[in-house]
Amino acid sequence: MNASNHTPGASEDPRWDDLVKNFQQLDAQAPREPSAQERADQLKKLFNTGPGAVSGPRDYVPEESDEPFVPDEPAALGSGDPKLNLAWTAAAGGPIGLLLCVLFFRSAPAFVVIGLALATIAGIAYLVKRLPTQRDPGDDGAQV
Repeated sequence: MNASNHTPGASEDPRWDDLVKNFQQLDAQAPREPSAQERADQLKKLFNTGPGAVSGPRDYVPEESDEPFVPDEPAALGSGDPKLNLAWTAAAGGPIGLLLCVLFFRSAPAFVVIGLALATIAGIAYLVKRLPTQRDPGDDGAQV
C-alpha cells in the first residue's frame, strides 16, 4: 500500500472536493479581524460621544521620559527601632524554638520552655501595643 491509495483524488471522491471548495470560498468571504488601532478607534467612537464626553483612567498616556527610573536606596536591614526588631524576633522565634524543643530536645528544662513561651507572649504584646489606636481622618488606607 502506498500513500496515494489513502488520499482521495478529484476523481475518487467528488463530495470531498466540494466540501474543500466550499470551505475555501467561506474563508475568502470571512471578514478580517480589525487591527488594535482600528479597534481602539471604534471603541473611542462608540463610548466617547456627546457633548459631555470625558476621558477615563484607561485613556491616560504617561509622558515619555528619556531618563530611566532609579528608585531610592532602601534602608539597611536592622536600622529600625531595636525594640521592634527584638519584639519580632521574640514573637517569631519563640514558637520556632518551642517547636525545635519538641522535635529535638524533649528533655529541655522547664525554664527554657517557659522562657520561650514568655518571650512569645511578650513580643506579641509589644507588637499589639504599638498598633495605632486612632484612625487618621485624612488617610484612606491606600499607600504605594
